[in-house]
Amino acid sequence: RHFLADGLRPDGRGLRQQRSAELQRHALGSALGSASLRLGRSSVLCGVRGELEELGRIEVSVELPPLCSALFREKHRALGQMSFLSKTLTEVLNLPSVFDPKQLLCHGDVSWVLHVHIVCLNYDGNAFDLCLLAAIAALEDAELPALVKGTLGPEAGERLAIAPANAEDVVSEARRLVLLARPLPVTFARMPGGQWVLDPCAVEESLGASVSLCFLEGRWLVFHQGGGADANRFLEELMPVARTSTEKLTKLFEN
Repeated sequence: RHFLADGLRPDGRGLRQQRSAELQRHALGSALGSASLRLGRSSVLCGVRGELEELGRIEVSVELPPLCSALFREKHRALGQMSFLSKTLTEVLNLPSVFDPKQLLCHGDVSWVLHVHIVCLNYDGNAFDLCLLAAIAALEDAELPALVKGTLGPEAGERLAIAPANAEDVVSEARRLVLLARPLPVTFARMPGGQWVLDPCAVEESLGASVSLCFLEGRWLVFHQGGGADANRFLEELMPVARTSTEKLTKLFEN
Protein backbone atom coordinates (compact mmCIF):
# COMPACT_ATOMS: atom_id res chain seq x y z
CA ARG A 1 0.00 0.00 0.00
CA HIS A 2 2.92 2.31 0.68
CA PHE A 3 4.11 1.84 -2.92
CA LEU A 4 0.61 2.41 -4.34
CA ALA A 5 0.16 5.60 -2.36
CA ASP A 6 3.23 6.99 -4.12
CA GLY A 7 1.94 5.90 -7.54
CA LEU A 8 4.50 3.11 -7.80
CA ARG A 9 4.39 -0.67 -7.61
CA PRO A 10 6.82 -3.10 -5.92
CA ASP A 11 8.63 -3.75 -9.24
CA GLY A 12 9.06 -0.01 -9.88
CA ARG A 13 6.36 0.39 -12.54
CA GLY A 14 3.70 3.06 -12.49
CA LEU A 15 0.08 2.07 -11.94
CA ARG A 16 -0.67 2.19 -15.69
CA GLN A 17 2.62 0.82 -17.00
CA GLN A 18 2.95 -2.50 -18.84
CA ARG A 19 5.90 -4.82 -18.53
CA SER A 20 8.25 -5.24 -21.47
CA ALA A 21 7.18 -7.96 -23.94
CA GLU A 22 9.31 -10.14 -26.21
CA LEU A 23 7.80 -12.24 -29.01
CA GLN A 24 9.54 -14.94 -31.04
CA ARG A 25 7.84 -16.76 -33.91
CA HIS A 26 8.85 -20.21 -35.29
CA ALA A 27 9.75 -21.37 -31.78
CA LEU A 28 9.00 -25.06 -32.55
CA GLY A 29 10.15 -26.68 -35.77
CA SER A 30 7.71 -29.61 -35.59
CA ALA A 31 4.51 -27.54 -35.25
CA LEU A 32 2.30 -26.05 -37.97
CA GLY A 33 2.87 -22.72 -36.25
CA SER A 34 4.47 -21.67 -32.99
CA ALA A 35 5.57 -18.76 -30.85
CA SER A 36 7.17 -17.99 -27.52
CA LEU A 37 6.25 -14.93 -25.51
CA ARG A 38 7.76 -13.26 -22.50
CA LEU A 39 5.86 -10.65 -20.47
CA GLY A 40 8.13 -9.40 -17.73
CA ARG A 41 9.10 -12.56 -15.87
CA SER A 42 6.12 -14.55 -17.22
CA SER A 43 6.78 -16.70 -20.27
CA VAL A 44 4.95 -19.29 -22.37
CA LEU A 45 5.56 -21.53 -25.37
CA CYS A 46 2.72 -22.11 -27.84
CA GLY A 47 2.43 -24.67 -30.65
CA VAL A 48 -0.28 -25.44 -33.22
CA ARG A 49 -0.92 -28.94 -34.51
CA GLY A 50 -3.58 -30.05 -36.96
CA GLU A 51 -6.03 -32.92 -37.11
CA LEU A 52 -8.49 -33.82 -39.89
CA GLU A 53 -12.14 -34.02 -38.81
CA GLU A 54 -15.57 -33.11 -40.12
CA LEU A 55 -15.97 -29.76 -38.35
CA GLY A 56 -13.18 -27.19 -38.66
CA ARG A 57 -12.42 -25.15 -35.54
CA ILE A 58 -9.74 -23.93 -33.14
CA GLU A 59 -9.32 -25.65 -29.79
CA VAL A 60 -7.08 -24.13 -27.11
CA SER A 61 -5.55 -25.94 -24.16
CA VAL A 62 -3.46 -24.18 -21.52
CA GLU A 63 -1.05 -25.98 -19.22
CA LEU A 64 0.17 -24.42 -15.96
CA PRO A 65 2.59 -26.98 -14.51
CA PRO A 66 3.83 -26.77 -10.91
CA LEU A 67 7.33 -26.05 -12.17
CA CYS A 68 6.27 -22.69 -13.61
CA SER A 69 5.12 -21.40 -10.20
CA ALA A 70 4.60 -22.65 -6.69
CA LEU A 71 1.08 -21.20 -6.98
CA PHE A 72 0.08 -24.15 -9.15
CA ARG A 73 1.29 -26.87 -6.84
CA GLU A 74 -2.26 -26.69 -5.51
CA LYS A 75 -4.00 -28.89 -8.07
CA HIS A 76 -7.47 -27.39 -7.62
CA ARG A 77 -6.20 -23.87 -8.27
CA ALA A 78 -4.22 -24.91 -11.33
CA LEU A 79 -7.16 -26.83 -12.84
CA GLY A 80 -9.53 -23.91 -12.31
CA GLN A 81 -7.19 -21.43 -14.00
CA MET A 82 -6.38 -23.80 -16.87
CA SER A 83 -10.07 -24.50 -17.46
CA PHE A 84 -10.97 -20.79 -17.50
CA LEU A 85 -8.14 -19.90 -19.88
CA SER A 86 -8.69 -22.84 -22.25
CA LYS A 87 -12.44 -22.25 -22.52
CA THR A 88 -12.27 -18.45 -22.81
CA LEU A 89 -9.45 -18.39 -25.37
CA THR A 90 -11.22 -21.04 -27.46
CA GLU A 91 -14.35 -18.87 -27.49
CA VAL A 92 -12.47 -15.69 -28.38
CA LEU A 93 -10.42 -17.22 -31.20
CA ASN A 94 -13.47 -18.87 -32.79
CA LEU A 95 -15.49 -15.64 -32.91
CA PRO A 96 -16.64 -14.88 -36.51
CA SER A 97 -14.98 -11.46 -36.28
CA VAL A 98 -11.63 -13.12 -35.44
CA PHE A 99 -11.47 -16.28 -37.55
CA ASP A 100 -13.27 -17.67 -40.61
CA PRO A 101 -13.47 -21.49 -40.26
CA LYS A 102 -14.11 -21.88 -44.00
CA GLN A 103 -10.35 -21.60 -44.56
CA LEU A 104 -9.97 -24.89 -42.66
CA LEU A 105 -11.98 -26.84 -45.26
CA CYS A 106 -9.69 -29.28 -47.07
CA HIS A 107 -11.62 -31.50 -49.49
CA GLY A 108 -15.16 -32.82 -49.51
CA ASP A 109 -16.42 -32.78 -45.92
CA VAL A 110 -12.99 -32.91 -44.28
CA SER A 111 -11.58 -29.91 -42.40
CA TRP A 112 -8.63 -29.07 -40.19
CA VAL A 113 -9.06 -28.85 -36.44
CA LEU A 114 -6.29 -26.70 -35.02
CA HIS A 115 -5.13 -27.63 -31.53
CA VAL A 116 -3.39 -24.66 -29.92
CA HIS A 117 -1.41 -25.89 -26.92
CA ILE A 118 0.13 -23.34 -24.55
CA VAL A 119 2.62 -24.31 -21.85
CA CYS A 120 3.64 -21.81 -19.19
CA LEU A 121 7.39 -21.90 -18.58
CA ASN A 122 7.52 -19.27 -15.83
CA TYR A 123 4.61 -17.53 -14.15
CA ASP A 124 4.54 -14.06 -12.62
CA GLY A 125 0.97 -12.97 -13.30
CA ASN A 126 -1.38 -12.01 -16.14
CA ALA A 127 -1.87 -15.43 -17.72
CA PHE A 128 -4.81 -14.17 -19.81
CA ASP A 129 -2.80 -11.63 -21.82
CA LEU A 130 0.24 -13.87 -21.95
CA CYS A 131 -1.61 -16.91 -23.34
CA LEU A 132 -3.89 -15.06 -25.76
CA LEU A 133 -1.03 -13.07 -27.28
CA ALA A 134 1.03 -16.25 -27.73
CA ALA A 135 -1.92 -18.05 -29.34
CA ILE A 136 -2.48 -15.18 -31.79
CA ALA A 137 1.20 -15.18 -32.77
CA ALA A 138 1.31 -18.97 -33.22
CA LEU A 139 -1.83 -18.99 -35.39
CA GLU A 140 -0.46 -16.19 -37.56
CA ASP A 141 2.72 -18.24 -37.92
CA ALA A 142 0.82 -21.41 -38.92
CA GLU A 143 0.81 -22.89 -42.41
CA LEU A 144 -1.53 -25.75 -43.34
CA PRO A 145 0.24 -28.45 -45.40
CA ALA A 146 -0.91 -29.61 -48.82
CA LEU A 147 -2.97 -32.81 -48.85
CA VAL A 148 -3.45 -35.78 -51.17
CA LYS A 149 -5.85 -38.70 -50.95
CA GLY A 150 -4.66 -41.10 -48.28
CA THR A 151 -5.52 -42.54 -44.86
CA LEU A 152 -6.15 -39.59 -42.52
CA GLY A 153 -9.54 -38.08 -41.65
CA PRO A 154 -12.87 -38.82 -39.94
CA GLU A 155 -14.18 -42.37 -40.19
CA ALA A 156 -17.20 -41.36 -42.27
CA GLY A 157 -15.38 -38.74 -44.36
CA GLU A 158 -12.85 -38.68 -47.16
CA ARG A 159 -9.40 -40.02 -46.32
CA LEU A 160 -6.45 -37.70 -46.92
CA ALA A 161 -2.71 -37.54 -46.27
CA ILE A 162 -0.03 -34.84 -46.12
CA ALA A 163 1.35 -34.41 -49.62
CA PRO A 164 5.01 -35.28 -50.26
CA ALA A 165 7.25 -32.74 -51.96
CA ASN A 166 6.42 -32.13 -55.63
CA ALA A 167 3.19 -34.15 -55.45
CA GLU A 168 0.99 -33.69 -58.52
CA ASP A 169 -2.33 -35.09 -57.24
CA VAL A 170 -2.87 -32.45 -54.52
CA VAL A 171 -6.50 -32.07 -53.44
CA SER A 172 -5.87 -29.26 -50.92
CA GLU A 173 -3.14 -26.66 -51.41
CA ALA A 174 -0.76 -25.54 -48.69
CA ARG A 175 -1.77 -22.16 -47.26
CA ARG A 176 -1.17 -19.80 -44.39
CA LEU A 177 -3.83 -19.08 -41.80
CA VAL A 178 -5.41 -15.65 -41.73
CA LEU A 179 -6.93 -13.97 -38.68
CA LEU A 180 -9.63 -11.43 -39.54
CA ALA A 181 -8.71 -9.42 -36.44
CA ARG A 182 -6.37 -9.62 -33.47
CA PRO A 183 -8.27 -9.71 -30.16
CA LEU A 184 -5.54 -7.91 -28.25
CA PRO A 185 -6.04 -8.29 -24.48
CA VAL A 186 -5.49 -5.84 -21.63
CA THR A 187 -5.78 -6.96 -18.00
CA PHE A 188 -6.19 -4.90 -14.83
CA ALA A 189 -6.12 -5.94 -11.18
CA ARG A 190 -7.86 -4.14 -8.33
CA MET A 191 -5.65 -3.30 -5.38
CA PRO A 192 -6.62 -2.61 -1.75
CA GLY A 193 -8.15 0.85 -1.63
CA GLY A 194 -9.82 0.49 -5.03
CA GLN A 195 -6.91 1.39 -7.32
CA TRP A 196 -6.54 -0.55 -10.58
CA VAL A 197 -3.13 -1.51 -11.96
CA LEU A 198 -2.33 -2.53 -15.54
CA ASP A 199 -0.67 -5.87 -16.40
CA PRO A 200 -0.57 -7.27 -12.84
CA CYS A 201 2.22 -9.47 -11.54
CA ALA A 202 1.40 -12.54 -9.45
CA VAL A 203 1.62 -10.70 -6.13
CA GLU A 204 -0.77 -8.00 -7.34
CA GLU A 205 -3.23 -10.60 -8.65
CA SER A 206 -3.37 -12.20 -5.21
CA LEU A 207 -4.58 -8.92 -3.65
CA GLY A 208 -7.86 -8.57 -5.53
CA ALA A 209 -10.03 -9.23 -8.58
CA SER A 210 -8.84 -9.05 -12.17
CA VAL A 211 -10.62 -7.83 -15.29
CA SER A 212 -9.45 -8.59 -18.85
CA LEU A 213 -10.61 -6.60 -21.88
CA CYS A 214 -10.46 -7.35 -25.63
CA PHE A 215 -11.37 -4.75 -28.25
CA LEU A 216 -13.13 -6.20 -31.32
CA GLU A 217 -15.18 -4.51 -34.05
CA GLY A 218 -15.64 -1.32 -32.06
CA ARG A 219 -16.75 -2.98 -28.83
CA TRP A 220 -15.10 -4.29 -25.70
CA LEU A 221 -15.32 -7.89 -24.55
CA VAL A 222 -15.02 -8.06 -20.76
CA PHE A 223 -13.87 -11.10 -18.81
CA HIS A 224 -14.06 -11.01 -15.01
CA GLN A 225 -11.81 -13.15 -12.86
CA GLY A 226 -13.06 -13.09 -9.30
CA GLY A 227 -14.86 -9.74 -9.50
CA GLY A 228 -15.06 -6.62 -11.62
CA ALA A 229 -15.44 -2.89 -11.87
CA ASP A 230 -18.61 -0.89 -12.30
CA ALA A 231 -19.55 0.42 -15.75
CA ASN A 232 -18.67 4.03 -14.97
CA ARG A 233 -15.19 3.02 -13.88
CA PHE A 234 -14.66 1.21 -17.19
CA LEU A 235 -15.79 4.18 -19.27
CA GLU A 236 -14.00 6.88 -17.32
CA GLU A 237 -10.74 5.22 -16.37
CA LEU A 238 -9.93 1.72 -17.55
CA MET A 239 -11.01 1.72 -21.20
CA PRO A 240 -8.96 4.79 -22.24
CA VAL A 241 -5.90 3.12 -20.70
CA ALA A 242 -6.80 -0.13 -22.46
CA ARG A 243 -6.97 1.61 -25.84
CA THR A 244 -3.48 3.02 -25.43
CA SER A 245 -2.18 -0.38 -24.31
CA THR A 246 -3.58 -2.21 -27.37
CA GLU A 247 -1.76 0.26 -29.62
CA LYS A 248 1.52 -0.76 -27.97
CA LEU A 249 0.68 -4.46 -28.37
CA THR A 250 0.03 -3.97 -32.08
CA LYS A 251 3.64 -2.80 -32.45
CA LEU A 252 4.78 -6.04 -30.79
CA PHE A 253 3.36 -8.03 -33.73
CA GLU A 254 4.77 -5.65 -36.31
CA ASN A 255 8.39 -6.04 -35.19
